[in-house]
Amino acid sequence: MTERKRQKKPAAIRSMAELSEFKIQFAESTDGETLNKGFAQREAYLERRKPTHNIISIVAYLLGVGKQHFENVYEPPQLEIYGRLDQDQDARIIRNLCMIRNAMEQKYKAISQAFYLEGKNIGTIPDLIPSEAVEALYRDNVDIYMGRPRIDDYLIKINQEISNRIGRIERLFPEWVRWAYVKPLFLMPNGTKPSGIREAGMRYNTDRNRYPYQCWLNWDAISAAEGNKGNVLYSDEKFLTLLYQRHEDRFENLSLVRDAGNQTMRNLEEMLKQCENCILVVDCENSDAVKLAAALSSLSKEELRRIRKILLFDSEYTTTQWATLVDRLMKAVRDTLRPEEAEESLRLEHIMVPRLNQSKSQVDMTLAVRTSREVYGNHAGGVILVSSDSDYWAMIRQLEGVRFLVMLEKEKAGLAIMDTLALHDIRYCFLDDFCIGASYTLKTQTLIDAMQKRINAILNGNAQEAMNVRDIMESCLHESWIEMTAREKEAFFNRYLRRMELSVKPDGMVNICIR
Repeated sequence: MTERKRQKKPAAIRSMAELSEFKIQFAESTDGETLNKGFAQREAYLERRKPTHNIISIVAYLLGVGKQHFENVYEPPQLEIYGRLDQDQDARIIRNLCMIRNAMEQKYKAISQAFYLEGKNIGTIPDLIPSEAVEALYRDNVDIYMGRPRIDDYLIKINQEISNRIGRIERLFPEWVRWAYVKPLFLMPNGTKPSGIREAGMRYNTDRNRYPYQCWLNWDAISAAEGNKGNVLYSDEKFLTLLYQRHEDRFENLSLVRDAGNQTMRNLEEMLKQCENCILVVDCENSDAVKLAAALSSLSKEELRRIRKILLFDSEYTTTQWATLVDRLMKAVRDTLRPEEAEESLRLEHIMVPRLNQSKSQVDMTLAVRTSREVYGNHAGGVILVSSDSDYWAMIRQLEGVRFLVMLEKEKAGLAIMDTLALHDIRYCFLDDFCIGASYTLKTQTLIDAMQKRINAILNGNAQEAMNVRDIMESCLHESWIEMTAREKEAFFNRYLRRMELSVKPDGMVNICIR
């Protein structure tokens, strides 16, 4: 009897972590070209995400980092953020105060001698103290000039001004960043007394190069801590991780400080450049509104303008986020366009798809038919499909000659659809990889709008619930399907709800507004 050959069981890959081992084990026994093609695309799953530089750019601006570092494309601080903050008076004042303080810390002895021996003052030694900072403060009605000055007196006055004004810049930081950790960075401990100034100066000058761009900030033992090697303002992730550690805390939501990798962005850019008539179709039942808003927020306005039409396929089970997040984002971009440009791009259409059978959705069929109409009737040459449903492969296969890019979600997409797309040279990317920090303000505004509507209804007698803003917040979060951690809820409560304003109209009607 011949021995029965043992048949090899098919490989069952349950996660992307198993891909490398699978590739080694089966590379020799499988068609190489087919296998490698699939793996080449699957590795996009493991693509290293890019760090963001939004928070550190704000901090760098406020600390007084030189503009040349923002202009250098190879350095982390972003010039766009510099330009935006330079139009904000509160931010501009803090920056100029910090610039003068930095100069005094760096050139303490020379400035002290110029004041005492040469009779100079703060605006007459541009080689030691930046005169543009002094002049900018004067234009912003901040007078720090002192007669017969001593450098310590100036430092005390500057520290007092920063302390009095620091609360005004809290709004520059998103609520997911703990302001209680950021605020002390700009405040000199015991900085209104000569002893505190001397201690800060000694610590700073012990190892000045360890301070980011040699700008002073209140970071205890910055020169000695092992984790502080290198520029603490290198990226948002590094900065916030170290900042939270400093307070014996942990920064956990890394999706807020990481963005899609280079390959993903190249795929999107190529898609939008090569397709003149590009549409974006969204299966709202099988997609996340916040993640899509994050992806769209990562694109430049020029790239967004190339999207001629956005089709959102809704059902009664679709969350209200789609009617707020994406709409608001598109409106913000359209508002920057000329009327003739707006007419030709970013037209947004909500398509409500009722259910004939409550257990069976009609969204996928409606989406496929409408997409086909756009291709054959309106000559759409490119389709960005937002859905992880593998059923749409039938539509993609039938629309020959149309360029597709599919946006998937990691938890919903199976390896089968990834492999199929890869083997047919159809690019895909993951919504999860885009920085959700970009869409966070949209999510916040969605919650504010929902709460404001509920509060107005209570005040007008159209709702019977009690005026408890915590309960209203929880209810609006549930109805909008917005997810917030306990810490994020508390930050939202402190930033917006504790500061609600009451106003009385001439007719006596009372309004309570969330600012």
